[in-house]
Parts: sequence; C-alpha cells; structure tokens
Amino acid sequence: MYLFVSIVLALTLARKIGIGLSLLIASLILGILTLGIGWKLLTCFLQIQSFEIMLLVFLTYTLANLMDKLGMLEKLSRSLEQSFGSISISLIPLLIGLIPMPAGALVSASMLSPLTKDSKIGPERITIINYWFRHIWTPVWPLYPSVIIALVVLGMQYEKYLLSTFPIAIVSFLLGLTLLKDLNFEFRAEGLKDAFINIYPILALLLIYLIFRNLIVAVIVSILIVILHKKVGIEDLKLVIKKAFDLRILALVFAVIGYKNIIEFSKSAEALYEEISFMPVELTAFVLFFLVGFSTGIELSYSSIALPIFREFAEQPGNLLLAISAGFFGVMLSPFHLCYALTVEFFRAELGKCYRILLSLVVPALISSYIFHLLFSFFL
Repeated sequence: MYLFVSIVLALTLARKIGIGLSLLIASLILGILTLGIGWKLLTCFLQIQSFEIMLLVFLTYTLANLMDKLGMLEKLSRSLEQSFGSISISLIPLLIGLIPMPAGALVSASMLSPLTKDSKIGPERITIINYWFRHIWTPVWPLYPSVIIALVVLGMQYEKYLLSTFPIAIVSFLLGLTLLKDLNFEFRAEGLKDAFINIYPILALLLIYLIFRNLIVAVIVSILIVILHKKVGIEDLKLVIKKAFDLRILALVFAVIGYKNIIEFSKSAEALYEEISFMPVELTAFVLFFLVGFSTGIELSYSSIALPIFREFAEQPGNLLLAISAGFFGVMLSPFHLCYALTVEFFRAELGKCYRILLSLVVPALISSYIFHLLFSFFL
C-alpha cells in the first residue's frame, strides 16, 4: 500500500513541481514509512552510481548542445535534403533522434521548416512524421536518460537490454514508412560528405564505446574531439555547459536511484505484488507502464517510477519488451508530451487529425509488441 501511495503522490505532484522533485518527495515519504529516519534511508541516496549516472546525462546534453551551437545540426539537414530529396523529411528527425535533448522534436521541426514550406502533404502528416521518427530511438538508444536509468534499475548490460527491446524500434520504423507515401526519393551523393562531417561526433561516440565499453569515456572523448576540431572558444563552451546543467534532470536521476534502493531494502515491490496478485502480472505491468507514461508524457517516468516496481518481472526479455513498449507508446500518445505539443503548435496542425494519424501507428505497434512478447517468452 505504501508503494502505491508513493506512485500516486509522484504522479500528482509531477504536474506542479516536475517529475524529478515529485519523485524525490515520494521516495522520501516511502523511505520514512518503511525504513524510518536514519542512516539506512540516507545510504539509499548516497550511492556512487547516482553521481556516475548524473555525470553521463550531463555529458550527453553537453554534446547535443555543442553540436547545436556550432550549427552542425542545421548543416546536417541541408546536406540530407540535397542527397535524398523530399524523403529527407523523415531522415532529419531520425538522425536528430540520435542526439538526446529536451524538446528535441522542436529542433528537428525547425530544420524541416524550409523543406516543407511548399509541401502539399498537410501540416498534420508533417507533424507526425517529425514527431514519430524523432522518437524511434528513444526506447533503445543508450544515450537516452530513460535507457540509462533502465539499465541502472535492472542492473543489466546494454547489450542484453537491446536484445530485449530492439523490436520496438524496428516496428516503429516500419510503421513510420507508411507516412512517406507519395514522397520522392532522389539519391545524389554530393551532400553525403557534408552529412558525414556533421554527424561524425555520434559515429565517433559509437566507435569509442565499442572499444572501451564505457559510455562516459565515449561521450567525453567525442566532446573533446569536437572542441579541438572546431576550436571552440571558452565563452561558447561556458554557454553550452550552462545549458546542459539541467537541475531538473539531474535531480530526477538522484531521486530514481534512491527510489530504487528504498523499494529493494523495504521489499515494497513484493508487498504490492501480493496486494494485486488477483490480476495477471503481465496485464498489471502493461497497464501501469502505459498509464505512467501517458499521465506524465515523459520517457523517464516509466523507467523511474514503474520499472523499479517490476524489476524482477522485467528481467525476462519478453516481459521487458512488453513493459518498455507500454511505457513508451503511452508517452507517445500523451497530450502532455512536450515534443508533441510543441510540434503540433509549430506546424499549426489540428490536434484531432494528428491523433487519428498517431493512433493508426500506435495501435498496431502495441499489438506487434505483444506478439513479440509472446515469441520471446516462448523461445527465450
């Protein structure tokens, strides 16, 4: 019961004070009720892992902001349009999605604006193309805070996580292709060189990670490469770092680690399982992940609120796939999702028409995820 109360409290407060602070308050209340006030509660938060994850999130945003500041993202959109024609309106948000940043869909939308100015496919379709392709990477890409937190909560290597969740991205991509009918594909090699020049920090990051198997090292080296290559000045670097130092996100990471540890030490998850044991655990997990994602509109929410509760359940590949897909598509449907609201406003689209297109993608995506869940559960 205490755990359920903490979830409701976190979701209620998130609307007013943000998910980071709300989760911190909810976790403290859960800790006091189950562990009492003392050293054991304090140690739940003072974990070296907390500071490592906060550093990784900060570094990731630093790289994204640095590339934006240097105009690399804008140049990338121009070169892609030159190389691939009108179909580049999907490639731009797809590639920008590799770079985690708050309200990132607005960045890709601004890059698409010159390319779609005279388009006849309608603002609603353009809105969903930008929004959908921008988020395809979210449930699987290791730079996203939601994935980073999921790995911490599960105590899982990224490779194992990816093997469980990759169908979500593949199905999303294939469904997204249905939005691209009537668009022209005209390949010209001239712009590829410029595209490579402006996406190289991400490619370098991937290569370094494969060598050292350490995301912090990979992101740091990628940042240093960009700074040295572009000869970034001190003042510009200060602005980039200041923008990347998002206290809301850092507070959320700190709260998540504490929340996870409190749930483990107090055995709150086991108690909740007993209270809801009359329901199939797959259904309970699906509903909770979906509702948490939908009600907050933030990818971090299902990793930070729902996943610690269903940690043991999600250790199985099929179950993890089901849980993450429910949370992710709940977020994608949420009217509170900042990317969705900003993109609809940016292209002056009608929300109702956008939802009709979005539902035509999300419903088959959820059905496909459930089929993969069954296949994984049977064969793995």
